[in-house]
Amino acid sequence: MLRRPLTCLIRSQRSFGSTIVIRTAKRCPVLWYYASDVPLTKPHDPSYKPGKPASKFVKFSVSDCERLERAFQGWKESQRKLEDVVSVPVNEDFLFQVDVPKMELKSTYWRGPTYEVRRGVWFDSSNVPLPSEVTAELELYYLKLNFKSDDENAQDVFKLSHRYGEYKLVVFTDQKTAYLLPHLDGGDLQLKLLRANIGALQGEKITRAGDDGSPPMDVAAAAKKKIENGIQSKAAQLGNISDLISWELPGVFGMTKDKDTEKGTDDGSNVLKREIETDYDSQATTSRRKVDHLVFCVHGIGQTLGKKYEYVNFTHTVNVLRSNLKKVYSESKQLKNLNKERGADDWKNNCGIQVLPITWRHTIGFQTDATKPNDEYPELPTLADITLNGILGLRRLLGDIALDILLYDEPFYRERILSEVHRHLNDVYRLYRERNPEFNGDVHLIGHSLGSLILFDILCEQDKYRLDFSVKNYYCIGSPIGVFKLIQRTKIQAACEEERKSSANVQKPKCENLYNLFHICDPISYRIEPLVDLSMAQYQPAIISHWSTGEGIASRVMEIGGSILKDIPGAAIKGGNTKKDKSMLPLDVAQRLMNLNHTGRLDYSLTPGFLEVDIISAAKAHVSYFEDLDVAGFILKEMLSKHNRRHHVIVTKENLPSID
Repeated sequence: MLRRPLTCLIRSQRSFGSTIVIRTAKRCPVLWYYASDVPLTKPHDPSYKPGKPASKFVKFSVSDCERLERAFQGWKESQRKLEDVVSVPVNEDFLFQVDVPKMELKSTYWRGPTYEVRRGVWFDSSNVPLPSEVTAELELYYLKLNFKSDDENAQDVFKLSHRYGEYKLVVFTDQKTAYLLPHLDGGDLQLKLLRANIGALQGEKITRAGDDGSPPMDVAAAAKKKIENGIQSKAAQLGNISDLISWELPGVFGMTKDKDTEKGTDDGSNVLKREIETDYDSQATTSRRKVDHLVFCVHGIGQTLGKKYEYVNFTHTVNVLRSNLKKVYSESKQLKNLNKERGADDWKNNCGIQVLPITWRHTIGFQTDATKPNDEYPELPTLADITLNGILGLRRLLGDIALDILLYDEPFYRERILSEVHRHLNDVYRLYRERNPEFNGDVHLIGHSLGSLILFDILCEQDKYRLDFSVKNYYCIGSPIGVFKLIQRTKIQAACEEERKSSANVQKPKCENLYNLFHICDPISYRIEPLVDLSMAQYQPAIISHWSTGEGIASRVMEIGGSILKDIPGAAIKGGNTKKDKSMLPLDVAQRLMNLNHTGRLDYSLTPGFLEVDIISAAKAHVSYFEDLDVAGFILKEMLSKHNRRHHVIVTKENLPSID
């Protein structure tokens, strides 16, 4: 223990910035952490500033910590400037990267919030790592100490050049402990108490990491472990996009809001916290998985919803889907066996699928914000100026979707949208290949709402919007393609077929398998099979199996018998009975469908529960696909299964009785 008089112990030091050259006393493992509660910046919000410092920090994986520390030491020793870019890819499949000079975590493939990064060298009393500038200065002073010396004049009290809150001084008491103080009004007595580790009434006890890099009580790791109680709970932690409907609509229909709907007052910080904390397994020894299926998800223009309700941000939506894919895979022996049969080494824990959002809307100004004046035509009113006040919540929600249709139908915007989405797809694909040169798997597309129509037109116009990759499966989800193509007098045909004589236009999407997934209550969705062959209008869509029964007899009964729900209305019709016939499609019709999808079916329906047929359920249906486990299970099954074309296609024909 060092004991020395108070006089002449406090010395002012020169300013220490982020570029200071530091030599650590002992090169031992250093753990790295990132903030998860308070972002440094938010996307599309240049005026945002953190209201408080981050206090919740999550530890990077072991391999990430090692690579971050190597990059940090290399950057320091080369004495580079702060402006020099030293980036280290981190987290699951390197979806994120750390700017080492700036100590910031940001997403790699999309625009998202940035978070503070800290080295775990010195920790406060809550075992939160201290900020970079304070840590750098503490390490410099720490190296000046000689704890084995009996020199009474050796210095152990220093004045901080960067204030840390109210604290201006640091007193080192032993090799692992120090105190941050606002002042030393207590003189020698206060120092004696500190050096005896009795504590400080107005100070903050700080602790240096152990030889393994961990603080004595790793509260951050314990909190993270509690959050990550298995993949099964991750989707629930992320939250449901459809909760937005519960916030916005109950008052419209005279309903009383319950405690759950109070989530509408969330400012978004809790959502971002759940999103960043649950995005990957930080306890893994490596952040790299073998990816065999790369999926790009594209939203429609209506993601203005994400600007007004951060909870409905599309990146968050894709995170929910990614978590659900892991959940379903972790609980399905059948899906794991599909990967095992093809020889995957990590089939027990790795589904081999990575999903990336394509966030493009912010690059195009549509001049449709509700209250923002029209910069191009200032004499025109804003959207708010022409919006009726009746059922305002529902009108705002559906207005965002309706604007999709109006804008995309305008040739000027349509060309800009297609060009922008096409550019983003190729840019993200090239970046992913640069970061993952070993990737040689399949690429799939998912389009939601108008995003599905955007992708459909890109796939049909490959001479103009050529993609740098081939598309295996294309999933249209909650899609208005059917009604758009009907209005455009357009039929759909496989790219491999010779064009049939028709008075209508013909479009040929360039993909191996086309899927059209919809909830029967979704007011935006339409079927597309009748646009391939008119006779398909008389047959029911295929049924998406419930994921928990997808391996049993229940799902097969649903596929054969069709939707039980459709029996209910028929029972209420006087003198009528609903009759279902199981039929085999004519070979020519089946072949046309199999040329577009190996299963011979394009339309796949989710069915609601018996109590879910109302206007709120209809609104929820359109925004809830990515949180639906049935959708995740269906996507997994279709991606991982071998695509053997069928010799025949069985469909269910329904003859509805006439109404007297």
